[in-house]
Amino acid sequence: MRMLLLWGVTIAVGLAVGTLGAFAQVAQDRSGRIVELETPAPSLGGNLLGTPSTQNVAIYLPPGYDQQPDARFPVVYLLHGIFDDYGVWIENYDVPAILDRLIERDRLEPLIAVMPNGGNRYGGGYYRNSAVSGNWADYITNDLVGFVDANFRTLASPDSRAVIGHSMGGYGAIHLAMAHPGIFSVVWAMSPCCLAPTEDLGFGNDAWRRASTVKDQNDIQALIDRRDFYPIAILGIVTAFRPAPNHEPVYGHFPFEIVRGEVVLDDQAFDAYADAFPTRQVRSARASLRNLRGLGLGVGLGDQFLHIPAGTLDLSQKLGEERVPHQLDVYAGDHRQHIGDRLETTVLPWIGARLDFEE
Repeated sequence: MRMLLLWGVTIAVGLAVGTLGAFAQVAQDRSGRIVELETPAPSLGGNLLGTPSTQNVAIYLPPGYDQQPDARFPVVYLLHGIFDDYGVWIENYDVPAILDRLIERDRLEPLIAVMPNGGNRYGGGYYRNSAVSGNWADYITNDLVGFVDANFRTLASPDSRAVIGHSMGGYGAIHLAMAHPGIFSVVWAMSPCCLAPTEDLGFGNDAWRRASTVKDQNDIQALIDRRDFYPIAILGIVTAFRPAPNHEPVYGHFPFEIVRGEVVLDDQAFDAYADAFPTRQVRSARASLRNLRGLGLGVGLGDQFLHIPAGTLDLSQKLGEERVPHQLDVYAGDHRQHIGDRLETTVLPWIGARLDFEE
């Protein structure tokens, strides 16, 4: 292409404007575009954390979207991780350029990509419904999907709709597939957090004790100001997984007591807490998971959040025990390494091969 451009400029001087204009049009036709807008999120109304009931979203429209006014496209939703926003897909993982390359090289048919925000003051609502942090699952599956289908030329069918998530978003993708079936037919979780309460998400992590000492909003703000990651994330987990609207200021149930400075589990409370995690829900969600057109899990074995490789492998084993078909992608890397690479080489082509592109 570079040689062709040089040839067009140096040889055909008299046609330079037209030639360059044609090349510019070709380049434009090969690139998608990003639309950033605000969407209504009535499902988040009345939450106790002050999250607004409008949310920002970025939408990738593929090459040819504007030139083919009668064409409709499948949609893939990308859910970000804790403390991130949709910008991570664009600025860190370069998703628009990845999609452009895959489409240009015929490794992926043109599709729409929707990148919502999922954050709150504790880093995120885990894409779950909660009386405290808001009904994030309903926001994604009802408010946002409905808005996108009403305002863009989508193939508005579950068979043409996929969800990818990273970290908290990886958990969210799996949770939505289990708890809200019939919205997405293809699911991939990248480095999914919070699949099981184990390792650094278990109660050997001193962050649980630090989170449980919160007495008022000043304590919460002090954690945020210190950027003390784990206790803030734990506050997000308990408000999403075990919400307690009447228990100020945390608004969540801790499944333990602090006795002489040590964490002492309450067996019944811990069982109720653990039941909210996907590794405990595979059997009850088996029919929904088997109905998917595709389910994928990916994890780097060097992930610094130790519960993520352990939980991912545990979930894969339980899926196998229940004979739920799925793809497991295990690679050398940490929590963020190779996310863009895996999207381009593995995840998006795999998803594209399973979506329905027919109108």
